[in-house]
Amino acid sequence: MASSNQKRVLLVEDEAGFRDVLQIGLEPAGFETVAAAGLTEAKQILMQQSFDAIVSDLRLKDGSGIDLLTWMKERGLEIPVVIMTAFATTETTVHALNLGAVDFLTKTKNDIQELTKVLKGLFAVSQPSSNYEVSDIGDLIGIGETIRKIQALVGKVARADTTVLITGDSGTGKEVVARLIHRYSERSKGPFVAVNCGALPENLLESELFGYEKGAFTGAVGSKRGLFEEAQGGIIFLDEIGEMPLPLQVKLLRVLQERRIRRLGDTKERPVDARVIGASNRDLRHLAEINQFRQDLFFRLNILHIEMPPLRDRQEDLPILVDHFLAKFCKKLSKPPMNLTHEAMEVLRRYPFRGNVRELENLMERCVALNPGGPVGIEVFPDNLLKSEDRASQRERLTTEIPSQGFDLETWLTAMKGHLMLKALERCDGNKTKAAKLLGMSFRAYRYWLQELGGVETLRSAYPHPEEFPPKDRGEGDADG
Repeated sequence: MASSNQKRVLLVEDEAGFRDVLQIGLEPAGFETVAAAGLTEAKQILMQQSFDAIVSDLRLKDGSGIDLLTWMKERGLEIPVVIMTAFATTETTVHALNLGAVDFLTKTKNDIQELTKVLKGLFAVSQPSSNYEVSDIGDLIGIGETIRKIQALVGKVARADTTVLITGDSGTGKEVVARLIHRYSERSKGPFVAVNCGALPENLLESELFGYEKGAFTGAVGSKRGLFEEAQGGIIFLDEIGEMPLPLQVKLLRVLQERRIRRLGDTKERPVDARVIGASNRDLRHLAEINQFRQDLFFRLNILHIEMPPLRDRQEDLPILVDHFLAKFCKKLSKPPMNLTHEAMEVLRRYPFRGNVRELENLMERCVALNPGGPVGIEVFPDNLLKSEDRASQRERLTTEIPSQGFDLETWLTAMKGHLMLKALERCDGNKTKAAKLLGMSFRAYRYWLQELGGVETLRSAYPHPEEFPPKDRGEGDADG
């Protein structure tokens, strides 16, 4: 019997000998394995059992690993899949990754250490909470499809010892991702050195990055190691790399190509072994096209790319992030547990959060600091947030297609969403996966909103039918024509 923390892995392989090799190799490493001899058997097993991961051969006698990924995607099954094959091509690799595969490995009968490493790394960065099905990698938290893909990508990027470019708006968590890559990489025992390229003038930035020798400039009374040398064996994180002056970009490109640096005032080069992760809230590709950023440096940095989404595109993650930050600051400030009122949460849903997750985190710290405990209402929100809410209310009042006596827009929108979700469920004979597909939603998003609205019975009874809201009142002067 598997222990409570033992991970279950489904092995899909039609070659009996290699199936045995996988089981013999993975089980001593702490995995409980179940074997399927092909695509058909794998589907039957997946409909009856749950797994933490799947390892599938690309070519099967009755289908392929691509067919399995497609079938899983259609049914909303979000289980990490590792594809193994002796016949890898760029096309099949990209296709598999686009369908959600987390890795693509070459089959070897003599050594499955790489597979074991991939699975352990995968589980290290994906530990769902029993309450919310939340994946929490440090502060990279969420239940939405976008953030889950990034979580899986972090685990994969961490194992590839090459340069990484992380882009996204300010406050979206670029440094968090960089630190997670360090945590799960083979360089985790080495240092993580961060520098903001936009915060230092050009001459100072160069000496900070590469160091200097005694007498290199006025005030250089001794030698100093640069940050590249400080990051030896680890990772150097170049934040806001788009602000780096063009002359310094040339020197950085040489470091990336040659793995050697030269201190200011020195005549010799020194080898460096530091992985580079760059980050920017600007569009570096566009900057390169208009010659404000070196194209060769952009391509050298952009080997592995992670794009962080703004918080406004992560509505499904907002309640989870709120709970996380409230708990974090209640613990930090020794306050009793707190939660937002429904009114406060609705205000947050309508707020644009231009500062993204960082702004939300700061807001929750304020709420905990000002609230003695229990429910947190809008009275502790800052004026700028409430003014934004007032502007939103004014825009609602300016809507033209409303009943003459007015109505509650949010209630109507909620009712409409619930009405359509219920109608889709009825049309699909209670099958939530099909209902989600009918509405163009992921299964996870459909399930989340169903729970948020109180479940099927609540939708049938508690929410008014949208047609109960009267149409716009038309007077004699309102006739068409």
